[in-house]
Amino acid sequence: MTAFGRGEAGADGYRFTIELRTLNHRFCDIRIKLPRKYSDFEEDIKKRVSSKFSRGRIEVSVLADDTLDKVQHLTVDTELAKTYKRLLLILQEELGLEGDLRLESLLNFRDLFAFQEDEESRGKAWRAVETALDQAVSNCLLMRKEEGEAMTSDLSRRLHQLEVLTGEVETRAPLVVQDVRDRLQKRIQDLLGEAELDEARLAQEVAFFAEKSDINEELVRLQSHIRQFSDLLEAEGPRGRQLEFLLQEMHREVNTIGSKTNDLEIAQKVIQMKTELERFREQLQNVE
Repeated sequence: MTAFGRGEAGADGYRFTIELRTLNHRFCDIRIKLPRKYSDFEEDIKKRVSSKFSRGRIEVSVLADDTLDKVQHLTVDTELAKTYKRLLLILQEELGLEGDLRLESLLNFRDLFAFQEDEESRGKAWRAVETALDQAVSNCLLMRKEEGEAMTSDLSRRLHQLEVLTGEVETRAPLVVQDVRDRLQKRIQDLLGEAELDEARLAQEVAFFAEKSDINEELVRLQSHIRQFSDLLEAEGPRGRQLEFLLQEMHREVNTIGSKTNDLEIAQKVIQMKTELERFREQLQNVE
């Protein structure tokens, strides 16, 4: 299900902005983008996100602004600076270079300065990340809930239409056999003219057709799947995979009904049912 959430949090010089997007996906696929400096947070972020989402592609983007804390934890390697100074003086003497060695000359050596972070500071950073992430997840889930309610309403409406069509097929099915009997009788009588019609043979042919085209079992199973689907729509928690399984089963029953029937009216209903089921398939990609 497509949704977006954003969260911000800061503490002791740290400030993080986290954006979370969810997209349609059959499985739970979590992708995290964060500064290399905080790469060790990736697994904890993934665990926290996966505890809230069971399905979908979840993209997590972490932006860090820790300039203040960097200043507080910036250190200089004085021993290395002394070594650089000594070597520069030697080089100046050997090359016969004029001029004074100034502080600016040492600023070009970036390895003199380092950002050192203790365990306590790392903990503060993670707590800020954790707070921002929880906000982003909460906002994303709220959007998903609102979209989910609208989707449930749409699926329920389509499910009712499918139920109506199934009832119409069930009503029509017994009449098909009688229609076939009447058509066979008329055709045979036209061929025989005044000759006597063999009622026993006619009954045998009609019985054979009735057995071959019987769709009662498929209708019973389809109605059962519809009821289960309806119950799942009202249930709590992730249920996308269960709904997809029932959708496959409903497709199977409708296809069998279509292949067995030789009636135009039922064939038209089957086309309508398949159309509704295809719309179900598109929507279920959004269901967790």
